[in-house]
Amino acid sequence: MILVGFDPGISGAACAIKIGDMGGISFIDLIDLPSCPDGTKRQLHVEPLGNWLEKINPDSAIIENVQPMMGSGPKGDGNGQSQAMRGANSFRFGMACGALRATLAAYRIPIDLVTPTTWKRASGLLKGSDKEASRQLAIRRLPAAAHLLKRRLDHNRSESVLIALYGAQKG
Repeated sequence: MILVGFDPGISGAACAIKIGDMGGISFIDLIDLPSCPDGTKRQLHVEPLGNWLEKINPDSAIIENVQPMMGSGPKGDGNGQSQAMRGANSFRFGMACGALRATLAAYRIPIDLVTPTTWKRASGLLKGSDKEASRQLAIRRLPAAAHLLKRRLDHNRSESVLIALYGAQKG
């Protein structure tokens, strides 16, 4: 069985693994989710994602089920983002998540959703763990993918690895 784990969003990633008959896991591929070629990273580019799915031919997918976050108030979020900027970013993120789900549905790939709290707890990540902890754990748990997880910026990739492994563990 081939399973793909998705850390959704415009800067998200996908990890494909094969689950053997005896429960062994083999690494297949790991990609950053493609964004449209205009360079703005404002939209998920569905065509190359579909090409990748055709190449991988997954039996199922597991996607992190993200929820909207509330800001700290109308003037900003405490990190220098205005409400309008947060709204635009949230809209782009939601569009990317919707495009991802629609693409998987178009390819008739069954989808399972998992909350961040659930997969992180099952992976053994402590509450409040940073992105680096996710990256280090993904390298330990799927060493065949370590060459694609070298940079601190690879945290979205590492989370897609951990989501895929959660899906494999869940069965």
